[in-house]
Amino acid sequence: MKQPDQQLFDEIYKRISSLGYDIYLALPDMSAKYPFCVMGDTHLMPNPTKSGLIGLVSTRVHVWDDINNRRRLSDMIYKIQNELSKINRIENRSWSMGLSSNSQIIKDNSTEETLFHAVIDMEFKFV
Repeated sequence: MKQPDQQLFDEIYKRISSLGYDIYLALPDMSAKYPFCVMGDTHLMPNPTKSGLIGLVSTRVHVWDDINNRRRLSDMIYKIQNELSKINRIENRSWSMGLSSNSQIIKDNSTEETLFHAVIDMEFKFV
């Protein structure tokens, strides 16, 4: 059986891919077309009990788009958050997205052209 953080990571990757978005495990090379997503870090906060492991997993997804497509980026964030909020079971565990999940859009000038960079922070409870 997979660790809870790996279960969630795999499920998020699968669901974002099913929405038709390009998703990478690390930043792609400069030839990647916008928009695209990159899986971020995960943080497992387990709480062992007599009946098994329960706890929280926090994770992050990054989304980049060019500066002229803020609306497309905003719509993407909505679709991703909406789809991921539907996660309620992965293998043998029950899951729910926490109310503290949030997103932000920032300007990114780390390349020759200015981009929009969205950061989606999510917290999921598992039982």
